[in-house]
Amino acid sequence: MNLVELLTPRADVEASLPRLDLRVRHPGAPNRLDWLVTLAGLWIMTGLFIDAHQHLFLSVESFLNPWHMTMYTGAVFAAVILAVTIAANYRRAGSLSRAIPEGYLQSVLGVAALLLGAALDFVWHSIFGFEHQMDLLLSPPHLFLLSGLFFLITGPVRSALRRPDTPKLVEQLPMLICFGLGLEIVQFVTQYGFYPEALMRDHPLSQVAFAHEQFVLSVFLFYRQALEMSIVIWQSLLLAVAVCYLCVRKRLAFGALIVLCVVEKLWIGGELSTDLMELLLVVAASVTAGFVGDVIVAKLRPSAQKREAFRLLGFVVPAVYFAAYFVFAVPAFGGTWWNASWVFGSIAEAGIAGLCISQLLLAGSTPSVVP
Repeated sequence: MNLVELLTPRADVEASLPRLDLRVRHPGAPNRLDWLVTLAGLWIMTGLFIDAHQHLFLSVESFLNPWHMTMYTGAVFAAVILAVTIAANYRRAGSLSRAIPEGYLQSVLGVAALLLGAALDFVWHSIFGFEHQMDLLLSPPHLFLLSGLFFLITGPVRSALRRPDTPKLVEQLPMLICFGLGLEIVQFVTQYGFYPEALMRDHPLSQVAFAHEQFVLSVFLFYRQALEMSIVIWQSLLLAVAVCYLCVRKRLAFGALIVLCVVEKLWIGGELSTDLMELLLVVAASVTAGFVGDVIVAKLRPSAQKREAFRLLGFVVPAVYFAAYFVFAVPAFGGTWWNASWVFGSIAEAGIAGLCISQLLLAGSTPSVVP
């Protein structure tokens, strides 16, 4: 063997030596696609809820408005990043099914449905005109594209549930944000069930002041109170579902429930608020409920094994949300027109609704640590 051969690297030696990879990433950390889809979700949802706000409070008579463009450019961005990712993977995978990242098949179908829904929405407006109030929630093209948006936006959630737990809050953000945005879509379709209208300024007409209309006003008050209590229960169910579902599937970092609770209420609160203080009331209640939930998770580690702690979490988060809502309403809005039975009863009912959700999630599980 001559000197040249000795100095020439051999193929078998190269193959036996591992390459030095300076990139260190926790196995549970989100990948680049998770972050980009989260960005697309925030982009689309912002356009969607501002557009809905315009429909509710202003007259919208053109499909080519800035908020539609915000929403649909976000959809195009999501389609492009998914297409680029799949194309890059296809060279290595050799088949389309293997090229789609794990957890993102539904997102691919969702973005296709979202873009098709946009075209159908344009045709619908051309034929039937534009919605101006709650009828926008029942438009078939809207329901179609919102369904697609839900499957698109929850890709990072499915991706995270397939990975090991990560201890860092920042690495849980795509999962938390997208899960919250997914529930925002549910809130969008049922937005008539968001504000309980318990503030003093929401007080109905007085039966004493309008003595000749007592029968009509009592009937109106009955149906209004029934709707408001239904809103309390519905919002409590949504909070408990979000918190309990993720808690039983992942080990959440401190602060995770604050992020989740705020994201779940922020966009819908912004759409329906008539002023900044009303939105801040929703944010303050969400932060308080999330913080208390984070303390329970950190101290008690509720799970399918620690069943009593899990039930406590389900009860406390929605109950604290509405308790905080009333506490903050007193100084900011001059209190509430609800009497003591309605205030404290609604807080208790909120907690009971969350407790029922936690019990449903525990059904069929076998405790192995704490009975």
